[in-house]
Amino acid sequence: MRYQWLRHFRSGHLRPIWLSLLFIAVLSFSGCNPKPPDWPDIVKIRPNPTPEGSTKPPPTTNELVVYLDTSASMAGYVTKDGQSIFGKTLRELRFATGTFGPDVKVSVRRIASDVGPALTDMELTSASQDQNVYRGGETNLAGAISSFKVPSTPNKTDKQAATIKAAETDAPTVEPVPKFHILVTDGVQSTKQGSATHDCTAGSDQFCVRQKIGELLAQKWGGCVLGVRADFHGKVYSEVNHSAIPYDTRTSDPTTFRPFYLYIFSPDPQALESLVNSLKDRLRPLMPKSELIRELNLSFPYANDSMEFEVAIPKDSRAFLNQTKDHSASPPRMTVRVDVDTEKSGAKPFSITAKLQWSNHALDTADEAELAQLLHWDVVQIYPAEVARTRKRFPQVKIVGTHVNQPGQITIDATAGFPSGTEAPSWCVYELQGTLNLNEASPSWIKGWSVDLDTTREAGNRTFNLETALLGLWNTSQAKTQVVARAHLRIGPQ
Repeated sequence: MRYQWLRHFRSGHLRPIWLSLLFIAVLSFSGCNPKPPDWPDIVKIRPNPTPEGSTKPPPTTNELVVYLDTSASMAGYVTKDGQSIFGKTLRELRFATGTFGPDVKVSVRRIASDVGPALTDMELTSASQDQNVYRGGETNLAGAISSFKVPSTPNKTDKQAATIKAAETDAPTVEPVPKFHILVTDGVQSTKQGSATHDCTAGSDQFCVRQKIGELLAQKWGGCVLGVRADFHGKVYSEVNHSAIPYDTRTSDPTTFRPFYLYIFSPDPQALESLVNSLKDRLRPLMPKSELIRELNLSFPYANDSMEFEVAIPKDSRAFLNQTKDHSASPPRMTVRVDVDTEKSGAKPFSITAKLQWSNHALDTADEAELAQLLHWDVVQIYPAEVARTRKRFPQVKIVGTHVNQPGQITIDATAGFPSGTEAPSWCVYELQGTLNLNEASPSWIKGWSVDLDTTREAGNRTFNLETALLGLWNTSQAKTQVVARAHLRIGPQ
């Protein structure tokens, strides 16, 4: 009797039963530890992000309009020989459009209490060396910015092209506006009576300037503000007590230089980036080596595509977590396996090191350490699809902190573990996203260049209420939704 089962097995009677049990065991083991999904399957269901600037820009004329602040406070930037940093900058504006061919028309409009008529680009040469150009008693910056949206008078060719385009699409004819707009100013709005048309109060209403910029950004215009510190010999006019304060910079000490600004905007963000890059390349040689062009980037990418992410698991977590490297791809890919027992022992710590290649726009906005602090990191589950998540249990990933190890390298501290439950432990994919931290109202250079009391000579190297004018513009710009960096984390049971 004791060996009867063996005789049955040898005779083949029990073999089908044993094979069935073995097959069931294999299936059960496979069900408890499923294979990770293939990357092509993940990419297949991932919706393609809308390319930056993919919205069709409105019709434009092939023009650059320079709006020149001609208030008396600007005269100190100009020297008779035209060799000041400011004077050279004005002349360079005519050549920054070179990447767009010889057909770009450059015109100049003077800004005082009102926006003056269009003048030829030779006005830039005169304004670069003649202090008499700057005699305005007011500076209506908000009015100038509002003028960006006013259609220009198109030439015959542009008008015919717009008419044909409208006929082909059955759309109403839209009057084109100039493609590029650059406002050159010391950054201070100053009007005596205010303006019902531009919703500004009298005096230095910097909030009004910010409001007008916000309107452009809300309409998907591209834009940035460049800050340049320059030699200055003249008078600074106080908006607080209305006095004229003599101020002279020292060539040997660029920290005494007085800032001026280029507000650069276009309804065509992609074309604008090319213009801004060209302009910065031309302006850098004009400045002392210790001086940087500063930028408030409201539209352009903050990081290049060439970025790396790597998972690091501390010794105490290795019994519960392990990771494998994936082939290079864009976005970068990482794989982590998690012990299901973490549902009892708790989530385990690990870290992700991100090595970013910051764009020139980002590096002109802040140094690498500050840029890392300007980013907010989050994880978003992108796989499987919502309808395929029933009766499955996925590892949970939580970000607990970030810090900067070295320039360009950010460490993201996180935890991973399975939640308790009866559903089958399964694989999922998270997208790690780095976006601008909108709680940061503006980069530190703007705070450093701003002053809220302009009644002393010591304030001459700063701009009255600059921070108020530019505060929080990120929240109304395309930068608000821009994903600066992203990577995919495939994670599932060990």
